[in-house]
Amino acid sequence: MGINYGPKMHKVTSAQIHSVAVTGGTVLSSGNIGADGEYEITFQHDLSGCGGPDSGIYIQLNDSVKWSNIVYRWSGTGTAACWSFNVIGYGVGADTTYGGTGNLLAYDESLGDRVSGNYLTWEVPAYQTHNKTNACDNDADNFFRFNSGEPKAFSMKRRRNSLASLAGIHHGRSCNSTGAGAVTTIKNIRIY
Repeated sequence: MGINYGPKMHKVTSAQIHSVAVTGGTVLSSGNIGADGEYEITFQHDLSGCGGPDSGIYIQLNDSVKWSNIVYRWSGTGTAACWSFNVIGYGVGADTTYGGTGNLLAYDESLGDRVSGNYLTWEVPAYQTHNKTNACDNDADNFFRFNSGEPKAFSMKRRRNSLASLAGIHHGRSCNSTGAGAVTTIKNIRIY
């Protein structure tokens, strides 16, 4: 007899994807290609912003499964002075057309939001003082300004705004590197 603790998480597959919107980039791969057959998408940032068009991706989930929390794994290569994760910021999904925040509530660790499993991000002492959802600076604590060749990664848990419409994951960049060395992968999406 087994005992389960905590909420039952639902693995997101293509069946739960309502839409994917991109700007300033190219989808390199997408579909149920994750290690456990779950949805995964890889996006190349082709525009660098800084006064011109930004690049970004917004993955909107449907409501075929009821959910109020989302967890996903993000990894990325390249550099960016300006970046955003589910806040009004850069690229498609960062404006009010797509809910501004992906229809997720404001990041608040006291209410359960988390960034964990960091690699070349907030686990490095020099970057720990920087905001976890957005930046537009060249400060020494901006992890995205450094380590251009090796992928940075983390898992993020966020709460859904239950009063809003469909919700999902947004990531955008501006003042960033572009092309084959500037890639975002979003995978291991779980909802509960």
